[in-house]
This record gives sequence, structure tokens and C-alpha cells, in this order.
Amino acid sequence: MRWSAIDVVSLLLLLLSCPIEAIYADEAYQVDFHHVLLGIPRAETTFLDRPSAASKASLLYTLSEKSVLGAINPKDGSVVWRQPLDNGSGLLKAPGGANTVISAINGTVQAWDAAEGRLIWDWSSSGDIKALEVVRGGGAGQGVYIVTQTVGSKAIVKKLSEDSGVLIWEHEDQSLDIPYGLSVSKEGVHYVALHSALLQGSKIRVTTLQPSSGVNLGSVTLNADKDITDASSLVSIGPIASHPLLMWSDRGSRNLRFNILGSNHIIHAKLDGEKGKDIDKIQIRAASEGEGTVDILVHCQSQTLHWAEVYQLNMRSQALNKIYQLPGLEGLTAFSATVHSDATYFIRTTERDVTLFSSNSDQSLGQWPLQPKPHDRMMQYPGITHAVSEVVSRGTSQYAVRTALLLSSGDWKLIYNGEESWFRPESLSGVVAAAWADIDGREYLAEELAVESHSNVVTAYLHRLTRHAKDARRLPSWAKALPERIVESLSGREPRSQGKTWDSFGFHKVIIAATGSGRLFALEAGDKGKIIWSVQASEIEPGQHWSVESIEVDKDYALVRVFGGDSLRVNLKQGTVSDNQFGNPTQSPKTNVVLPDTSRAVVSIQVNTDGSLRMPQSSRLDPNTIVVTQDEKKVIRGWTLGDAKSQLAWKFVPRPNEKIITIATRPSNEPIASIGKALGDRNVLYKFLNPNLLVIGTVTTDTSLASFYILDSVSGSIVHTLTHPNVDANQPIASTLSENWFAYSVFSAFSDDAADTSDDSHALTQGHQLVVSELFESSVPNDRGALGSTSNFSSLRPFTVDGDGPGNSPYVVTQTYIIPAAISFMTVTTTLQGIIPRSLLCVVPALNSVYAIPRAFLDPRRPVGRDAVAAEMEEGLFRHNAVLDFDPKWALNHMREVLGVHRVITSPSLLESTSLVFAFGSLDMFGTRIAPIGGFDILGKGFNKIQLIGTVAALAIGTGLLAPMARKKQTDTQWKGI
Repeated sequence: MRWSAIDVVSLLLLLLSCPIEAIYADEAYQVDFHHVLLGIPRAETTFLDRPSAASKASLLYTLSEKSVLGAINPKDGSVVWRQPLDNGSGLLKAPGGANTVISAINGTVQAWDAAEGRLIWDWSSSGDIKALEVVRGGGAGQGVYIVTQTVGSKAIVKKLSEDSGVLIWEHEDQSLDIPYGLSVSKEGVHYVALHSALLQGSKIRVTTLQPSSGVNLGSVTLNADKDITDASSLVSIGPIASHPLLMWSDRGSRNLRFNILGSNHIIHAKLDGEKGKDIDKIQIRAASEGEGTVDILVHCQSQTLHWAEVYQLNMRSQALNKIYQLPGLEGLTAFSATVHSDATYFIRTTERDVTLFSSNSDQSLGQWPLQPKPHDRMMQYPGITHAVSEVVSRGTSQYAVRTALLLSSGDWKLIYNGEESWFRPESLSGVVAAAWADIDGREYLAEELAVESHSNVVTAYLHRLTRHAKDARRLPSWAKALPERIVESLSGREPRSQGKTWDSFGFHKVIIAATGSGRLFALEAGDKGKIIWSVQASEIEPGQHWSVESIEVDKDYALVRVFGGDSLRVNLKQGTVSDNQFGNPTQSPKTNVVLPDTSRAVVSIQVNTDGSLRMPQSSRLDPNTIVVTQDEKKVIRGWTLGDAKSQLAWKFVPRPNEKIITIATRPSNEPIASIGKALGDRNVLYKFLNPNLLVIGTVTTDTSLASFYILDSVSGSIVHTLTHPNVDANQPIASTLSENWFAYSVFSAFSDDAADTSDDSHALTQGHQLVVSELFESSVPNDRGALGSTSNFSSLRPFTVDGDGPGNSPYVVTQTYIIPAAISFMTVTTTLQGIIPRSLLCVVPALNSVYAIPRAFLDPRRPVGRDAVAAEMEEGLFRHNAVLDFDPKWALNHMREVLGVHRVITSPSLLESTSLVFAFGSLDMFGTRIAPIGGFDILGKGFNKIQLIGTVAALAIGTGLLAPMARKKQTDTQWKGI
């Protein structure tokens, strides 16, 4: 059989013409990123333990500084489970090999399944929990022991059932001594408290209770008033393999004291130390390999050196022997202790290596060099502050050591035999401010072109040559990455970050984030939130908080403004910090405002705590500039600026017992694509567009009345007011303003019907409400309102004029929806031109989610009590439903749980259909991109580019083969016609 050219082309087209999917593939978990965080781990509540007696592998447990309890898989660093607890400095214990972990925070004790994180039982009291101990192994001593105390009252020792949390017994301490800790042994429950001495310092009082009944078996007072000043002077307490032991040092940290709880004998040990080095801090690492001895490593720290001394304590004879001493090393060092196969091991981890020692000899059992990795372009390599380890012996001389290290930056990593297994950027937790940056992107190019368009021919030509020379530097990297980009484009994979190469769609923007611990980060939004660089921008003392007000991006730099008037500049490409400026304390600065003057130079204006402005002496500002401030008494003021002076234009003073809860403004540089809304009958409702509007939400404390004022920030006039009675001010109240509409949410009581709510016979229902209002110039289509015929308009004129002129109050359409949960924060999506409808982004803490509610569902013009007519349906309106359920498809995080999110910021991409979204807060980070009405200007993942190229190529080949045949046939036809 002979094949003709037509047959070959037909076969090729048949093979290449596979069905093309018309629905875009789900981009969940592909274009978004989620940093699942626990917070910076606390040293005293971090340990490795098996989740059950039958388990061979351990989990890494921690109760972080963010009060999040979680378990980490030591193999890959993934979160096995996590549970957010109440804020406070909690306690965490795990009875070795048991199925539970016990947490205590504030006045609540909770038992959690160690493998899955399920809550088994909880127990609460009115007082704070000062100490926690858990005992297993059966017998009368098994249980959960706690010490509770309310402010100004006596401490109470309590025993709870480990299985159910039921209170078994309690013992009240009749003294007012300060409770310190608990230690449980076979002999009894040892309660340790600090008793104030007659002259100075404190004595240690140890009370022993019977484990089964709580009967007082006696107390012992240890004379340590020369050593102990407060609870921080004690170094360690705890049952070390059922051995109750208390350790402290003298005030010079040169001598150690040991006491076996229950006895009055104090064991003394003098630290040899390093010659010429004072001991600044002491840490204890202890373990026991049997019933009779306890191995103790004393970690001594000076300003430059770290060394250790190892002791062995015989519990029967109370004899303390020094075994050996590890020499001092410079740099940060962490020690950890662990027991394996009835042997105690100590692990020393430095920035250079990991060394394993036994408790009997200073000869190392193994040493593994470390290769420091400057993760994420950290400006300074962080040191080590804490370590937990486990050891597994492989024969007589082979060991495997796994060490989890907490770095001084707040990050967490695990070292396995010297190799880094994983790295967790826990320092990302606690973001207080963030901003989008477009480094060398299209926005940067637009600014450069604007400079050239406003210059003369010669200057513009030289500027363009310089710009092209800078672009030529990126040509080699662009050409090198071109083949990979072509392959990724044809395969449909998400293109990876290419550094400074061209970003075609504007997806690879940079997020600049500041944390409360004083760190600054740069994250790549288009590369799974990869950290580009991180730097410690401000040194924050323990217990303090870096209160960043805002981050403002200008080309290659970001200005970080801090409450109090401080500010700093950071280079976005390199992460270097410069230009630190400090506020003037004599003027009580609250913050500062950065504005351009008439010469386009940047002028910084200080805002004082009383709401007044401190103007620079040589400033030349536009006299039409308005600055709105808020003082400590919640009074809002509007100021007009001039040459080196400011003048009060208006003042908004809340009523008595009224406090301001929320303030919302329109997003800066928000584009408006249309001044009107096209109706289904081809008429137009003109939008009330005023870029100077504010939404101010207040609540009266005595009547629970919520008021929302729409205020013109130029004149101070109130445009519109909405009120809600019976509002719960303890519930979140959020608001946002965009274009010509605004939205807010409250928790209040409302009537089930349209009857008069003042009649007591009509019951009120409490629930969360979402209120949406839209402002128009007139209620009549094609009408511009009272100002339609006027040629001039000024915001300084009142909105309602009696008798001498037209009024320009807007026509407001409002609709209320009942929602299933509270909204703590809301904002809107932003696009490049503002053409597509904006979605309302809402943070819902109860659901640990961020929702994007389509604008069509929030249109207040939806028909109520009837179906939409044809014209309304053409406009996109449909029947109103008072209950607005959160559709799971609206959840941007899909099946993920996003914990601790407080705010959301958005940025337009270069595609009109797509907006970039970044959510942050006290814990997690989440970023994604959203297309409110679909990606109409980009091909979906299901589009087969290879098939398209093959089809075009087949058509080209077929055309090339058939063209001569067609010409021959045409020629033959012409000859036959002659």
C-alpha cells in the first residue's frame, strides 16, 4: 500500500489533535507558599522524646515563645502537629516513653496525645501554675503534680490523675514563701520555695509530701541566703532519673552547691575554671545511667570562652567527684546530655564541629566537622544558644549523633553526624510590618522612562545609554537561563526565580518583612517564599518588642519607620542597613511622616504623642497638603501644611464614653477604571469617588452602640453615618474602604424579622454581621447629583448647604449579611488598572483561614425578597440571601491551617486579572496570587504548548507538501481548458 502526502498529513494531524482541557488545572500548592512556624523554641521546654513506648523513633517537642505547642519530625523538619495555647510562659513535660505530653500555661493543665496532638483532658484553676512535674511507672507516685498560686495568696501543691486530669489531693502551703519548683521521687513529693532571710537574700525551704495522700512528711530549710538573691540564682531542679536534686551557685559563680532534696546536707564544689576568666553564666546538663549515680556537666561561660567541668554524684554516699574538664573554646558553644543503653553521653556543639564525650573520660568518642551554611544570605552567621541531642551506638566504637540547635537568630536546625538535615526559619514568626517591592521590575522601568520623557533630548539620550549599559550586564545570565526557561515553559512547570532576569508577569516581586525581634527579611513571592536575605536591623533586649509602624519602598531602598520617631533605610538588593535616625525624646515623638516638598526632596515631619506636628525649619511643602493625625486620647486632627508651619484644619473628637476601634483609608495609588456602574438597561449609576474619605469606627462603652463615620479628611465633614446597637466591643471589629464602597464587620444583636426591635416581644439574635455600603452621586441613573451642573467643586465646602447652594451628599446603598465567624482584618485585592471587580480579603481567626469573597456576593444592590429580572441578571445581580456562608472555594489557603495571621497586604501584578496576596502576623506567613474573575489574560496550566507547536509544525509541513501538488493541479486544469 502506497501512502500519499495527504494521507501522511492527515495521520499527523490525528495524532496531534488530542482533546485540550477547557478548565484550568487547580493551582493550589503550586503558586502559593506557606511558612508553617512554631515560633522561637524555648530552651527549657524543648526536648527529644519517643511518642510511645513501642515507638523506635523520637519526635522533637517544644513549647515556643509564641505559646505554640508542637512536634517536629527530626528526619525532615516537618511539623507533625501543633496546638496554639494561651499567651504566657508555659511549662512542658513528657513522661519518657508515654503516650502523652503535659503542658501547663497560666492556670490550665492539658494532656495531649504525643503522636497526633489530640487533646486528651484539661484542668483549670484560678491561679497561675508555677511548677509542673509528671511521674510514670505505676504505684502511688504516678500522676501530674503542679503548684498553683494566685496573686497575694498562698501556694497550693496539687496532684492530678495522669489519665483523666481529676484532682486527687491538694496541700496548701501556710507560709507566703515564693514557690520555685517540684521534684518527685520514690521518697516523696519535694516542694521547693524561697523564704526571705532576716537581713538579705533568701533561704531554701524544702517540704516533702506523701505521693499517695499529700500528707506533710516534714520540711527542711537550707541556709543559702548568702548565695540566693531571687529565683534566678538557682541553676537547676528536677528529678534526674527519679533522683531529686537541687543545684545553685554562689554570687561569684565560682562555687556550686548541691542538695539531695529531703536532706539538709549541702554538697560543695569549687569550679576550677580558666585562668584569668570570670564566669558570667552557668548552665547544668545532667543525666543518670543508674540508680546510684548522677552525671553532671557544668557549662561555664565567660565573655570570650566556653568550657565545661564534668562531675559524678553518688546519691547514696552523697560524694561528689570531678571526672574531667573540657578546655575553653572561643565562640558560642552549646552542650547537651543524653542517655543511651545505660550510658550517659555529653555532646559539645560549636560553630566548627560536633564532639561526643562519655561521662567517664574526656577522650572524644567521635568528632564531626561542620560546614557553616550562611542560610538565606544572612548578614552575620548566627551563633548557637541551645541544643538537645540523642545518641545511638552502632557497635563498640561507631555512634550516630542527632542534635537540634537553636541559633541566636531564632532559627532552628538539626545536625546529623555533622551534616545539616534541615533548617527551620522560626525567626520569621512575629512579623509586625511588611511591604511589597519591585526590584528592577516593570515599575522600575516605568520610572526610568518617565525621567527620560521629562528631560531634554541630550539628557534623555545619555540616560537611555546608561540604562541600556546596565541592562547589558544582565545579558550573560539571561542567555544562560534561556534554555532552562524554554524547557520550563514548554513543560508547563512554574518558572523558578532567575535572580534579576526579566519578570514577564510581575509574579516575582519581593516582600520586605520586619519582625518584633528586630529582624528584617526579604522573601521571593514567586519562588515559594524563599528568603533572599535576612539581617538583624535592631538590637532588641529580651522581653522588648520592635514596634515597626510601616515599611515604605522607594526603588532599591526601603524606609522602616518605628513608633517613637526612629527610622532606618535598608538596601533591598543587599540587605545592608544604613541611615539610622532617632526621634527627639524631648518632643515626645510618636512617629514621623515622609512627604515630598515642592522641589521633590524628601521631608520628614515628626508627629508627637499629642497629635501635633513638628515641622522642619527649611521645608517648602505644597500648601494643599493635608496630614491626619491621632493622639493618645484618640482625637483625630487634620492639618494643612505650609512653609515650615502647620495649621489645624479640623478636629474629630469622640463623644463621652466613645472610643475609636478602627480607621480605614483607601489604598494608596488605587486605580479607578470607571467613574460609573453600567446597568443592565444600558443606563449608568455614577460612583461617588472621593480619594480623601476615611472610615472611622467607634463603640460607646456604656450603651454598646457602634458608629461608623464616613469622613472627608480635607474638610473634616461627615459624609455618612451608620450605627449598630447591642455591639460586643470584645469581639473583633474590622473595616476597609475601596473605590466608592466600604465594608465592616461587627458582632451584635439583631432582630429576626422586620418588626420594631424596641418591642420586648420580639427576640434578638446575636451573631456576626458583615455590612457593605456603596456610594453613588445620585439614586437616579445618568444623573451626576446636585453638583452635576456646577463647574467648580471644593472639598472644603460643607456637604449639606442650606439655602445658598447645592448639597453634594452621596446616595448610599447598604446591605447586611450574617456570617458564620468573626473577621479580624479585611482589605481588597488590587490590580494594575483597576478594571476587574475587587474581592474582599478577610482574615477569619476561628477558621485559621484567609477568605477572598467575590464582589458579586457583596453587591448591596442585589434584589431583596425576589428573583433578579433580566436586566439585573445581565448586570450580574442575583437574589439577596441574608446569610453569607463562607464557601470553601473562597479559602485562599485551601486545606492548610494558617495560624496567627493578623494582616494582609496586596500588590498588582503585570496581568490585570491577577493580584498578589501576602498574609502575616504573630506566627505563620502565607502568600499566593488570586484572579477574582479568572485568569483571562494568561494561559492555564492545562494548556499544552508542545501540542500547539506540534500542530503548527504539522500544518506547516502539510502546507509545504501540498503546495506543489496544488500548483500542479492548477496548472493541469489550465492546460485542459485550452
